[in-house]
Amino acid sequence: MRSLGLFVGIATLSLAHAADAADMAVKAPLTPLVTAPSWELFGGVTIAPDSFYGEVGAVFAFNRNLTVDGWLFRLKGGAGSYDYNRAPGLHQDADFQTGEFMIGYQTFVGSTRFSGYVGPNVEHHDNPDPLATVKGTEWGIKGQGEVFMPMSDRWYVFALANVSSAFSSYYVLGKVGANVAPGISVGPELSFLGNDRFDAVRLGPFVAIDMGPGAQLILSAGYSWDTNSDALNDHSGGYFTAHARKVF
Repeated sequence: MRSLGLFVGIATLSLAHAADAADMAVKAPLTPLVTAPSWELFGGVTIAPDSFYGEVGAVFAFNRNLTVDGWLFRLKGGAGSYDYNRAPGLHQDADFQTGEFMIGYQTFVGSTRFSGYVGPNVEHHDNPDPLATVKGTEWGIKGQGEVFMPMSDRWYVFALANVSSAFSSYYVLGKVGANVAPGISVGPELSFLGNDRFDAVRLGPFVAIDMGPGAQLILSAGYSWDTNSDALNDHSGGYFTAHARKVF
């Protein structure tokens, strides 16, 4: 039930996702470009029980080639909202904004891509609840790792994990994809996300669709379990994400 959001002025923090976080990187093979790309732009939204999250961001290769080993710069921001019950009959709404900027490095071992990032991030939760464990502005250090591993011409695995000292936020995502048609892959995804105030597990299918050279749309939906549910709050239910990316 938390979200992690759209870039607000300052850039520094998936979901989690975040009530969603959605730190989404390469999730399926892309249609190859004629020239090597140096930029990746991405954005997406997540709708989950009692929460909404949106994000935009970019990755830049210092050597101007995202297809070879090298240093990277990553910038992302987002915004969202969530709600919960403070007491029986007492409802609370909260808005939040996040941002991050990180330096990273990627390396290729055969066709497998490994990448890692580290840098500062910030979250601001506008929550008037005096008893809220997550409220106000908190800066932190965030680290993120990604692996994209083709298993064959048809199958691939993608994994991503990040953690931040800001409100103890974390997001872990795993996918197994199958290329079922030219430019289309499908498979299951599993994610774990949370912070100082919530924890959730999500499971469902995804589909990744090439929208042209270097462009991709990823849609996923499934069920989200609130692992901290109680008699007052249970934020379990269906979730949906839409994510788009473009390299150039």
